[in-house]
Amino acid sequence: MALLLIVTISLPTFADNNHWLDQITPSSHLELNLPILKALYRDQHYLWLDKNQLSSHAHDALDFIAAATQHGLRRDDYHWTELQKLNPSTNTETAQLFDLVLSDGLLKLIDHLQNGTLHAKSADPSWFIEQPKFNNLEFLQQAILQPHLKSELNKVVPDSEQYRLLSQALTDYQRYVDRGGWSDIPDMPLLKPGDTHPNVALIQQRLAFEDEHLTLSQSLSTDVYAPLLQQAVKRFQKKYNLKVDGIIGSETRQQMNVSATDRLNQIKVALERHRWLPKNLGERYVLVNLANYSLTAVKQGQEKLEMPVIVGQTTRQTPSFSSDIDRLVFNPYWNVPTKLARLDLLPKQKKDLNYFYQHDIRMFSTENGQRIEHDPYAIDWQSLSSRHFPYTLRQDPGEHNALGRLKFMFPNKWDIYLHDTPHKELFSEVNRSFSSGCIRVQDPIALANFSLDNSDSDQTVLDTIASNQNRGQKLAQPLKIYVVYITASVIEGELSFSSDVYHRDKQIANML
Repeated sequence: MALLLIVTISLPTFADNNHWLDQITPSSHLELNLPILKALYRDQHYLWLDKNQLSSHAHDALDFIAAATQHGLRRDDYHWTELQKLNPSTNTETAQLFDLVLSDGLLKLIDHLQNGTLHAKSADPSWFIEQPKFNNLEFLQQAILQPHLKSELNKVVPDSEQYRLLSQALTDYQRYVDRGGWSDIPDMPLLKPGDTHPNVALIQQRLAFEDEHLTLSQSLSTDVYAPLLQQAVKRFQKKYNLKVDGIIGSETRQQMNVSATDRLNQIKVALERHRWLPKNLGERYVLVNLANYSLTAVKQGQEKLEMPVIVGQTTRQTPSFSSDIDRLVFNPYWNVPTKLARLDLLPKQKKDLNYFYQHDIRMFSTENGQRIEHDPYAIDWQSLSSRHFPYTLRQDPGEHNALGRLKFMFPNKWDIYLHDTPHKELFSEVNRSFSSGCIRVQDPIALANFSLDNSDSDQTVLDTIASNQNRGQKLAQPLKIYVVYITASVIEGELSFSSDVYHRDKQIANML
């Protein structure tokens, strides 16, 4: 860990053989990272000044720090106020202090934009994607040698469309906060189009903060829930991943009452999570966002697929991690996890002795190293319990199989995979945290075609599924997959918020 010291400058002469930073003395108002500054300056006294005047590089560096707020960061974490107070033309000591403070703030901001402000695993224990590593000292040493420092500094800003659009949204929500935010909508009965209620005017005012169509519209009735307002409510429901029905119930009103400050913090957390991701996700990759239940497949920067997914329940949460999809399994067997067998399937079989038979589930035990299959109808089910169940279960391929017709495999310590499902109706649900940790995809055939990346793959996939035979196929090129948890995102050009169903954002927001 780099040593942080509170310092003032006692400037030695240029002939002093000791490193001039060794001459600093304690002060009570400023922290500088001395080891990294010594490596940056070596025998130089100024990086940003020419005859005690700001160089063009200095102006670029100051502008870069001033723009920290665009990333949800605080300028004063990078000595902004101190830099405004210091006048390099006052005297030599002040000039040298200004130079050091600017270098220290810039190094810190470069580090935060490239690596993230927080240590990812400490801020979110469920985040297992390796945090980027970046040498801010080496970067700055090279950057200051270039004629256009601003262009060099912009290279450390995450280069993704999502990050750029979220940064723009941050500006809007900071403006909402500066205006005082919106008022809460008091308790009220279910409100349907055509109903009359005194809260209608408050609802209109609340929605007008975020809805430019409503802001520019003609004045609405103060108490009648009119069609124009209904359209605004539907846009709000879509934006906040609610059921889009135009009915204002408790859930819609609850989302309306989340404060502008909390929404601003939600965007800040999303930006921080993006800074934790690798700067280059790869030429081809799949990204699953657990928070908004979506899967996106990208090739050469272009989105090729987007589909809803089902993720782990709140009690069986899917973690954030990355891996490589390396093979597909057609018509898979389902080897039922032990916990699921004991807690979920055993009670169903005890209630209906035909359950295993009807769902093609087979029972096995291991005796003397041999795997033995058992007839479910010959088992004394009343003698078994969640604490005593000496069997393993396997479901055969077929229409009842919990994994559907396709499974996408990638190495990970949780035995998580993507898979098809026979229960397509669940994809129409708004909140889709139903699984035991694995991720169910709505259109596995399209994803298989993308994974295989072969012009002939479409028919191959269909033919292999139609064979009803269990078969694995290795990908010619492994496909990178990222499973993330980001509750604010931009979808089809529109900002979208998701509920923090896994409660992973609050600690990050507090730490930021």
